Amino acid sequence: MKAFAAIVPPEADASLVADAIVKVVDTPFGQRPFRVHVDPTQDGAEIAFAVIDRVRDEMLHRVGFSDLLKPRVNG
Repeated sequence: MKAFAAIVPPEADASLVADAIVKVVDTPFGQRPFRVHVDPTQDGAEIAFAVIDRVRDEMLHRVGFSDLLKPRVNG
C-alpha cells in the first residue's frame, strides 16, 4: 500500500471524481462515454483501458453483439 500511496501526487484532489460524475450525468443519453478516467498519477491506465475497450468492441462485433455497444431505449 505504501508503494501505491507514494505515486499519488500530493495535490491530487478526490473532488475530481465527483466532478467527473457530474459531467457524465449532465451528458445527454447516447452521448455518455463508456468509461471515464480520473487518474492524478498518470500511470498509463487510460491507455491500457483504451486498448481493452478496443479489444472488447472487436470481440462483440465478431460474435454478432455489436448492438450492445450503443445505448437504446426499450419501450
